[in-house]
Amino acid sequence: MSVQLVALLANVALAVLKFTVGHAAGSRALVADGFNSAGDVLATFVAWLAFRYARRAPDADHPYGHANAEALAGLLIAGMLLATGGFIAIDGIDTELSSGPTAAPPGALALAAAAITMAIKTALWLVSRRVGLRTNSPTLLASARDHVSDVVIGAAAFTGIALSRSGVPALDGICAIAIGAWIVVLGIKPLRENVGILMHQAPVGHADRARAIGRRIAGAIDVAEVRVQPLGGQYRIDLVLLVDGSLSVVAAHTIAHEVESAIRAELEHVHEVYVHVEPGTAVR
Repeated sequence: MSVQLVALLANVALAVLKFTVGHAAGSRALVADGFNSAGDVLATFVAWLAFRYARRAPDADHPYGHANAEALAGLLIAGMLLATGGFIAIDGIDTELSSGPTAAPPGALALAAAAITMAIKTALWLVSRRVGLRTNSPTLLASARDHVSDVVIGAAAFTGIALSRSGVPALDGICAIAIGAWIVVLGIKPLRENVGILMHQAPVGHADRARAIGRRIAGAIDVAEVRVQPLGGQYRIDLVLLVDGSLSVVAAHTIAHEVESAIRAELEHVHEVYVHVEPGTAVR
């Protein structure tokens, strides 16, 4: 069973738990966290679909593959984080203004629900982060950030419920507002990262490292140009390699192949390397 599918089922269960217990126990913070989990259900489903679609082989209409589907899904997840956080914060403010300081504190069952949320989300964060880092998957990494945010949100809800039950009922609603604001903040980073991928923003340092690798291969005079194109969590590298113009086509091709193999071996998450060979006389 994939990480996304496990997360999807867990988020469905948590959303039902939080809404049910939150309404029964009268906790605005837990209900706010329930809306967050409901958004997670949709986000995780989108991430699962994108992860599967992105691994389709290239075809006539998509010669570079389908990997950017993950970036598109990551962008959608970021947008949902912003929308969910904004809704929760606005709802919390409205509740505080309408209920006043006489609101009843939430029931004890809400504390248990918040604790269960933190435990489950911690496990999902650890697994999603490990797999996401190994595959450099934008959707899994976005989901991992969402899981760790849920841990923080669960802790905020737990704290708000506990303090509210200690004699300050308004703190439950205030924590709901804080939860919404925190979700908005967390949506900004994946929004920027995935926009960068879709706009073909090159990762810092990859071009310089590819150039250095190419220059040290025996027979290479210089690397005149390097372009790095992100494709989801992978990269396509195009470079212009200068070799001795008197070499045979076979010899030049052999050097180019060695450059390609070295870049693939030393740079992580490289999907494809295309080496264009030109005659050159530059001295390194």
